[in-house]
Amino acid sequence: MNTANASLRASVRWMRRSRRVRRSLAGVAVVGLGWLVWQGLREDALPDFSVHAEITERKAAFFGYLLPQVQRVNAEILAERQRLLRIREELVKEGSAGWIDARWLRKLAGRYELELTGDPDVEFADRLLGRVDIIAPSLVLAQAANESAWGTSRFALQGNNLFGMRTYDGSGLVPHRRKPGRRFTVATYDSVRESIAAYVHNLNTHYRYRRLRQIRAELREQGRDVSGHELANGLGAYSTRGSAYIAVVQSMIRTNGLAEHDE
Repeated sequence: MNTANASLRASVRWMRRSRRVRRSLAGVAVVGLGWLVWQGLREDALPDFSVHAEITERKAAFFGYLLPQVQRVNAEILAERQRLLRIREELVKEGSAGWIDARWLRKLAGRYELELTGDPDVEFADRLLGRVDIIAPSLVLAQAANESAWGTSRFALQGNNLFGMRTYDGSGLVPHRRKPGRRFTVATYDSVRESIAAYVHNLNTHYRYRRLRQIRAELREQGRDVSGHELANGLGAYSTRGSAYIAVVQSMIRTNGLAEHDE
Protein backbone atom coordinates (compact mmCIF):
# COMPACT_ATOMS: atom_id res chain seq x y z
CA MET A 1 0.00 0.00 0.00
CA ASN A 2 1.29 3.51 -0.82
CA THR A 3 1.80 5.01 2.64
CA ALA A 4 1.29 8.61 1.51
CA ASN A 5 -1.93 7.87 -0.36
CA ALA A 6 -3.23 5.77 2.54
CA SER A 7 -2.49 8.62 4.93
CA LEU A 8 -4.24 11.17 2.73
CA ARG A 9 -7.33 8.96 2.39
CA ALA A 10 -7.37 8.38 6.15
CA SER A 11 -7.07 12.09 6.83
CA VAL A 12 -9.95 12.96 4.53
CA ARG A 13 -12.02 10.15 6.03
CA TRP A 14 -11.40 11.52 9.54
CA MET A 15 -12.64 14.96 8.51
CA ARG A 16 -15.77 13.52 6.93
CA ARG A 17 -16.53 11.32 9.90
CA SER A 18 -16.24 14.25 12.27
CA ARG A 19 -19.86 14.89 11.34
CA ARG A 20 -20.61 11.93 13.58
CA VAL A 21 -18.99 13.82 16.45
CA ARG A 22 -21.24 16.82 15.84
CA ARG A 23 -24.26 14.53 16.09
CA SER A 24 -22.95 13.13 19.37
CA LEU A 25 -22.67 16.63 20.80
CA ALA A 26 -26.38 17.09 20.20
CA GLY A 27 -26.90 14.63 23.04
CA VAL A 28 -25.23 17.04 25.42
CA ALA A 29 -27.77 19.71 24.55
CA VAL A 30 -30.59 17.28 25.35
CA VAL A 31 -29.56 17.21 29.00
CA GLY A 32 -29.53 20.99 29.16
CA LEU A 33 -25.82 21.53 28.56
CA GLY A 34 -25.92 22.83 25.01
CA TRP A 35 -24.55 26.18 26.10
CA LEU A 36 -21.25 24.45 26.83
CA VAL A 37 -20.73 23.68 23.16
CA TRP A 38 -20.77 27.43 22.47
CA GLN A 39 -18.70 28.02 25.58
CA GLY A 40 -16.24 25.40 24.31
CA LEU A 41 -15.42 27.63 21.36
CA ARG A 42 -14.33 30.41 23.69
CA GLU A 43 -10.68 30.51 24.64
CA ASP A 44 -10.72 32.70 27.74
CA ALA A 45 -12.76 30.80 30.32
CA LEU A 46 -12.89 27.39 31.91
CA PRO A 47 -16.40 26.58 33.16
CA ASP A 48 -16.96 25.55 36.74
CA PHE A 49 -17.66 21.85 36.26
CA SER A 50 -18.11 21.32 40.01
CA VAL A 51 -21.60 22.84 39.73
CA HIS A 52 -22.69 19.53 38.18
CA ALA A 53 -23.09 17.30 41.23
CA GLU A 54 -24.35 14.38 39.14
CA ILE A 55 -21.35 12.61 37.61
CA THR A 56 -23.06 11.87 34.30
CA GLU A 57 -23.86 15.54 33.78
CA ARG A 58 -20.35 16.58 34.81
CA LYS A 59 -18.82 14.20 32.28
CA ALA A 60 -21.15 15.42 29.54
CA ALA A 61 -20.30 19.02 30.38
CA PHE A 62 -16.57 18.36 30.41
CA PHE A 63 -16.47 16.44 27.14
CA GLY A 64 -18.93 18.81 25.48
CA TYR A 65 -16.71 21.76 26.37
CA LEU A 66 -13.43 20.20 25.26
CA LEU A 67 -14.34 18.28 22.13
CA PRO A 68 -14.84 21.26 19.78
CA GLN A 69 -11.47 22.66 20.81
CA VAL A 70 -9.72 19.33 20.30
CA GLN A 71 -11.28 19.14 16.85
CA ARG A 72 -10.01 22.61 15.97
CA VAL A 73 -6.44 21.80 17.00
CA ASN A 74 -6.55 18.53 15.06
CA ALA A 75 -8.06 20.21 12.00
CA GLU A 76 -5.20 22.70 11.86
CA ILE A 77 -2.65 19.89 12.07
CA LEU A 78 -4.51 17.89 9.45
CA ALA A 79 -4.40 20.82 7.02
CA GLU A 80 -0.63 21.00 7.45
CA ARG A 81 -0.35 17.24 7.02
CA GLN A 82 -2.30 17.28 3.78
CA ARG A 83 -0.03 19.97 2.32
CA LEU A 84 3.00 17.98 3.48
CA LEU A 85 1.63 14.87 1.75
CA ARG A 86 1.19 16.82 -1.49
CA ILE A 87 4.76 18.11 -1.28
CA ARG A 88 5.98 14.56 -0.65
CA GLU A 89 4.28 13.44 -3.84
CA GLU A 90 6.03 16.27 -5.68
CA LEU A 91 9.37 15.14 -4.24
CA VAL A 92 8.68 11.59 -5.44
CA LYS A 93 7.79 12.72 -8.97
CA GLU A 94 10.15 15.66 -9.47
CA GLY A 95 12.97 14.93 -7.04
CA SER A 96 12.75 18.42 -5.56
CA ALA A 97 10.27 20.93 -4.17
CA GLY A 98 9.62 24.48 -5.38
CA TRP A 99 11.22 27.23 -3.34
CA ILE A 100 7.91 28.25 -1.76
CA ASP A 101 7.21 24.70 -0.61
CA ALA A 102 10.82 24.22 0.51
CA ARG A 103 10.63 27.37 2.63
CA TRP A 104 7.33 26.22 4.13
CA LEU A 105 8.89 22.82 4.92
CA ARG A 106 11.77 24.45 6.76
CA LYS A 107 9.41 26.50 8.91
CA LEU A 108 7.22 23.46 9.60
CA ALA A 109 10.26 21.37 10.48
CA GLY A 110 11.43 24.02 12.92
CA ARG A 111 8.08 24.06 14.67
CA TYR A 112 8.14 20.28 14.96
CA GLU A 113 11.73 20.33 16.22
CA LEU A 114 13.40 18.66 13.26
CA GLU A 115 16.45 20.19 11.63
CA LEU A 116 16.56 20.33 7.85
CA THR A 117 20.07 20.59 6.46
CA GLY A 118 20.28 20.94 2.72
CA ASP A 119 17.35 20.50 0.38
CA PRO A 120 14.26 18.55 1.50
CA ASP A 121 13.84 15.03 0.15
CA VAL A 122 11.35 12.18 0.47
CA GLU A 123 13.13 10.72 3.49
CA PHE A 124 12.88 14.01 5.35
CA ALA A 125 9.22 14.42 4.40
CA ASP A 126 8.53 10.96 5.82
CA ARG A 127 10.28 11.86 9.08
CA LEU A 128 8.17 14.99 9.31
CA LEU A 129 4.97 13.08 8.56
CA GLY A 130 5.70 10.99 11.64
CA ARG A 131 5.22 14.12 13.71
CA VAL A 132 2.70 16.22 11.80
CA ASP A 133 -0.43 14.26 12.63
CA ILE A 134 -3.46 14.34 14.91
CA ILE A 135 -3.80 12.95 18.40
CA ALA A 136 -6.94 10.86 18.69
CA PRO A 137 -9.72 12.89 20.38
CA SER A 138 -10.52 10.00 22.72
CA LEU A 139 -6.99 10.09 24.10
CA VAL A 140 -7.02 13.87 24.56
CA LEU A 141 -10.36 13.75 26.37
CA ALA A 142 -9.41 10.82 28.60
CA GLN A 143 -6.07 12.30 29.62
CA ALA A 144 -7.58 15.72 30.23
CA ALA A 145 -10.22 14.19 32.51
CA ASN A 146 -7.65 12.11 34.35
CA GLU A 147 -4.97 14.78 34.76
CA SER A 148 -7.32 17.64 35.71
CA ALA A 149 -9.86 15.76 37.87
CA TRP A 150 -12.55 16.58 35.30
CA GLY A 151 -11.47 20.20 35.02
CA THR A 152 -11.62 20.92 38.76
CA SER A 153 -7.92 20.78 39.71
CA ARG A 154 -6.01 23.84 40.88
CA PHE A 155 -3.82 23.76 37.78
CA ALA A 156 -6.85 23.64 35.50
CA LEU A 157 -8.66 26.47 37.26
CA GLN A 158 -5.68 28.76 37.80
CA GLY A 159 -3.60 27.93 34.74
CA ASN A 160 -5.88 26.35 32.11
CA ASN A 161 -3.58 23.32 32.34
CA LEU A 162 -5.58 20.14 31.82
CA PHE A 163 -2.67 17.77 31.20
CA GLY A 164 -0.19 18.31 34.03
CA MET A 165 2.33 19.84 31.63
CA ARG A 166 5.46 21.06 33.39
CA THR A 167 7.91 23.87 32.74
CA TYR A 168 11.35 24.68 34.09
CA ASP A 169 11.47 28.40 33.41
CA GLY A 170 9.96 29.33 36.76
CA SER A 171 6.84 30.86 35.25
CA GLY A 172 4.30 28.25 36.27
CA LEU A 173 2.42 27.21 39.40
CA VAL A 174 4.38 25.55 42.20
CA PRO A 175 2.80 22.23 43.26
CA HIS A 176 1.98 22.16 46.97
CA ARG A 177 3.55 18.71 47.32
CA ARG A 178 6.67 19.34 45.25
CA LYS A 179 9.64 17.59 46.83
CA PRO A 180 12.54 19.68 48.15
CA GLY A 181 15.17 20.32 45.52
CA ARG A 182 12.80 19.92 42.58
CA ARG A 183 12.67 22.96 40.29
CA PHE A 184 9.77 22.28 37.93
CA THR A 185 6.52 24.18 37.98
CA VAL A 186 3.20 23.38 36.31
CA ALA A 187 2.79 25.41 33.13
CA THR A 188 0.06 28.03 32.78
CA TYR A 189 -1.74 28.95 29.56
CA ASP A 190 -3.79 31.89 28.37
CA SER A 191 -6.51 29.54 27.14
CA VAL A 192 -7.59 25.91 27.29
CA ARG A 193 -7.02 25.64 23.56
CA GLU A 194 -3.42 26.74 24.07
CA SER A 195 -3.09 23.99 26.68
CA ILE A 196 -4.45 21.40 24.24
CA ALA A 197 -2.08 22.58 21.50
CA ALA A 198 0.93 22.39 23.86
CA TYR A 199 -0.02 18.87 24.95
CA VAL A 200 -0.45 17.69 21.36
CA HIS A 201 2.86 19.29 20.39
CA ASN A 202 4.56 17.50 23.28
CA LEU A 203 3.30 14.10 22.12
CA ASN A 204 4.27 14.92 18.54
CA THR A 205 7.84 16.00 19.28
CA HIS A 206 9.26 14.69 22.56
CA TYR A 207 11.59 11.71 22.34
CA ARG A 208 9.74 9.99 25.19
CA TYR A 209 6.70 9.53 22.92
CA ARG A 210 8.44 8.03 19.90
CA ARG A 211 6.56 4.79 20.53
CA LEU A 212 3.22 6.63 20.38
CA ARG A 213 4.18 8.18 17.05
CA GLN A 214 5.33 4.81 15.74
CA ILE A 215 1.98 3.24 16.68
CA ARG A 216 0.17 6.06 14.85
CA ALA A 217 2.32 5.65 11.74
CA GLU A 218 1.58 1.93 11.70
CA LEU A 219 -2.16 2.61 11.94
CA ARG A 220 -1.86 5.05 9.03
CA GLU A 221 0.08 2.55 6.95
CA GLN A 222 -2.62 -0.07 7.58
CA GLY A 223 -5.33 2.41 6.53
CA ARG A 224 -6.90 2.35 10.00
CA ASP A 225 -8.28 5.18 12.11
CA VAL A 226 -5.95 6.80 14.61
CA SER A 227 -7.17 5.09 17.77
CA GLY A 228 -6.76 6.63 21.19
CA HIS A 229 -6.86 3.20 22.80
CA GLU A 230 -3.93 2.13 20.62
CA LEU A 231 -1.98 5.38 21.05
CA ALA A 232 -2.24 5.07 24.82
CA ASN A 233 0.21 2.18 24.63
CA GLY A 234 2.87 4.77 23.85
CA LEU A 235 2.29 6.75 27.06
CA GLY A 236 4.55 4.71 29.32
CA ALA A 237 6.71 7.76 30.07
CA TYR A 238 3.82 10.14 30.75
CA SER A 239 3.47 9.02 34.35
CA THR A 240 5.70 7.30 36.88
CA ARG A 241 2.90 4.72 37.11
CA GLY A 242 3.86 3.41 33.68
CA SER A 243 1.67 0.53 32.49
CA ALA A 244 -0.85 1.13 35.28
CA TYR A 245 -1.37 4.66 33.96
CA ILE A 246 -1.89 3.34 30.44
CA ALA A 247 -4.53 0.92 31.75
CA VAL A 248 -6.38 3.75 33.50
CA VAL A 249 -6.44 5.91 30.36
CA GLN A 250 -7.63 3.00 28.20
CA SER A 251 -10.33 2.18 30.75
CA MET A 252 -11.56 5.79 30.66
CA ILE A 253 -11.77 5.64 26.87
CA ARG A 254 -13.81 2.43 27.03
CA THR A 255 -16.15 3.26 29.91
CA ASN A 256 -17.00 6.71 28.54
CA GLY A 257 -17.50 5.59 24.95
CA LEU A 258 -14.86 8.02 23.70
CA ALA A 259 -13.62 5.86 20.84
CA GLU A 260 -16.55 7.01 18.69
CA HIS A 261 -14.89 10.41 18.39
CA ASP A 262 -11.88 8.81 16.67
CA GLU A 263 -13.87 7.60 13.65
